[in-house]
Amino acid sequence: MFAGKIRLFLVLLVLGLSGCAVISEEECRAGLWYERGLQDGARGRSQSLVYDIAQECDSYDMHVDSDAWLQGHEEGIETYCTAENGYHQGRRGRNYQGVCTGPTADLFLQNYERGLAEYRIEQHYQRLLWRRDNLERELLSLHYAYRNTDSEAQAQALYLQRSRLRWELRMLDMELFRYGLFGPTHLTPGYYPPGFFSARLFYW
Repeated sequence: MFAGKIRLFLVLLVLGLSGCAVISEEECRAGLWYERGLQDGARGRSQSLVYDIAQECDSYDMHVDSDAWLQGHEEGIETYCTAENGYHQGRRGRNYQGVCTGPTADLFLQNYERGLAEYRIEQHYQRLLWRRDNLERELLSLHYAYRNTDSEAQAQALYLQRSRLRWELRMLDMELFRYGLFGPTHLTPGYYPPGFFSARLFYW
């Protein structure tokens, strides 16, 4: 098992990531089809990828040993379709192409969905923090503009705009409080901790 992981690591190191193209001309000419299949399988890529590879290499007048690729791909999939890797893939928000079969498929998918749920919650949390930072900067800018204006009409407009932003910030703070008030505890959306409605939040 350990030797297999070392071999896979070396394959990934040698072949590297190949941009947006399915396969490069250099990789087609290298002819490392078993190693390429092992790499693609370990990344969770679909078996149908071999047809795209064959078409791409055909444009360079190169033949693909699909049997060798499929053999490597099957072994790579075994490395990919584990419960641990399912969580790892989901936690990073990566797409799952439904490549796992047999008894490991359900366990992989269960852990993938758990990791993906945590990833989405964290992304939502980070968007809230980003929006909060922007609101605070906008409020500070409006504060100085309001104090320095001599126009009553402009002052009224700035006051209303500032009130709207304060209300939005209040609602945003309530949402953040569900995550432990600036702590990424990955609480389930919809959960309100004890004291939520009685807490004194910002900009009330």
